[in-house]
Amino acid sequence: MVAARFRLILPVIVLIAATWLLLNRNFKVQPDHRNTAHIFMLTTLSVWNSDNPAIYHFAPVQTWPDAKKFNHYYKRLEDKKGNNYYVSHPPLAFIANYFIIKLFDLPINQYSLQLILFFLLVLGALMLAWIVGQLSNESNYRFKNHIMLAAMAVYLLNPVNLFAHSYHNFSEIWGQFFLILSIAAWIHYLHSGRVLISRILLFLTTALLASTDWMGITFFAALILVYWKKLKTPHIRRGILVAGSAITLFTVFVAIQYISITGSDAFFRALGIRFLERSGYFGKGYTDMGYHILNPETWLLFLQQIHHVLVGPGYFVLALFVVAAIFVHKTKLSSDSKILSLSLFTALLFFAAVFSAGSTHYIYTARFTPFLAIAVAHYYEKTCHCFKKKTWFIALFIVIMHPLGYWAIREYKKQSYSQESKQIQLNMAAHIMKEQKRDSIALNNNWEERDIIYLSWQSQRNLVWIKTVEQ
Repeated sequence: MVAARFRLILPVIVLIAATWLLLNRNFKVQPDHRNTAHIFMLTTLSVWNSDNPAIYHFAPVQTWPDAKKFNHYYKRLEDKKGNNYYVSHPPLAFIANYFIIKLFDLPINQYSLQLILFFLLVLGALMLAWIVGQLSNESNYRFKNHIMLAAMAVYLLNPVNLFAHSYHNFSEIWGQFFLILSIAAWIHYLHSGRVLISRILLFLTTALLASTDWMGITFFAALILVYWKKLKTPHIRRGILVAGSAITLFTVFVAIQYISITGSDAFFRALGIRFLERSGYFGKGYTDMGYHILNPETWLLFLQQIHHVLVGPGYFVLALFVVAAIFVHKTKLSSDSKILSLSLFTALLFFAAVFSAGSTHYIYTARFTPFLAIAVAHYYEKTCHCFKKKTWFIALFIVIMHPLGYWAIREYKKQSYSQESKQIQLNMAAHIMKEQKRDSIALNNNWEERDIIYLSWQSQRNLVWIKTVEQ
């Protein structure tokens, strides 16, 4: 057993090192002008660092303190002092980044955010390996190691996941990490005899999830949906009650935190507008970029999103599912099947709630990568038993994963931000705006409306677009 564990360590180190070498080449101090997530994050962290986060209710402020107040390109939630806040997500991702940066005395720049992302990616992969190890019924430790490595490989080699952990240190990815921890805590609760400790862990992880991402709500819903027929079992019912209590309590805490900025009416209005824009269920006039549920283009983008998350190892997971469905005849729903369903329905319910945003934002399908990692382990173990010699299946898996991994890496490189001459132009424009203390800028043919996000960050000015007489 000990020897088998040691044999697992070396390939894990190789996987992590290879991932670092792949991602590190895209780690840069300055964010790309198209990377609005890092611009929003860095803006909040910079403003907090210049003052005190408590002044801003520990909420994601987007207004520069030394520039014109009540002046912002997209007003979300504005306090009486003219500070604008980003309230589309709970604030823990911002607080966690700020705490880590201050604790380790890191500079407030994109490179620090990307280092944090890398550790989230690795820790998430290791936790998924632990999860599938706990779910596996395999008595052969060598084969169990292969199952755990397969889960790690699928998670680490997913192109959407690689992109998200390079360029999206934001609430969605922190939420994805806490989702993995919550699933791990749920498994520990189901299997552990130490009831008090397992309940505390479940409460803490789900509280972290709810404080980071609205996906905490869909995790609670997925728990009820998956374990509906087992609610009469006291242990299951109490576990769901613990998770549900944490999620409800901390969702209320987040609401109270945001309401303290400028009142309940303004908060619910701001959040409601964002839901209208992102859901796609209320017609063209209430949807971001016109991608509503009745627009055929939205469904084409949705299908494209499915392809994006399956590129590389994801398609192999799909193939294993088909093989298992045909050749493995087991009707009983096992515990790992329920965990598989839990990871799927949590992401699926959230995606359905914000269908328009999910279909148009590349990184939104990263939420499905924990499901894919658990799925490959589940179907790997089941399919392997169809072979008389497991070594043949293991060898086949390794051979197939090489070209699929190459495909995934190519897709990641294709999606990664490449240097554009436009960034130099924007940097020069931002320098002028900062020197001249501009509060507005004329929209011309060289710029897109979203460029103002980067210009505001780079110039540290609160900017708005103004139209020329001709426009």
